[in-house]
Amino acid sequence: MVDMKKLEEMERISREAAPVALADLLDVKITGDTPAQRLESYLAQVGNPYRFRIGAAQVRLSFQSEASPLSEKLKSHFLSLKGGDFS
Repeated sequence: MVDMKKLEEMERISREAAPVALADLLDVKITGDTPAQRLESYLAQVGNPYRFRIGAAQVRLSFQSEASPLSEKLKSHFLSLKGGDFS
């Protein structure tokens, strides 16, 4: 089971990880039959889901707690491209 306190701590320390110590997503092989099993497989291999590498590129994830949902941001983005309304 994913421990939320542990994830919160990983988010806080994500800035401190040395690049050489970061997991490389190119080496991750996710297994499991259920979404929960696949999440556990991913976390076991990546270690810190907020800081990892993809090849030589370092990735650091962060989220705004009060931000709009991604679906709303995408809808707004595509509406701005089209110049119309999808409703």
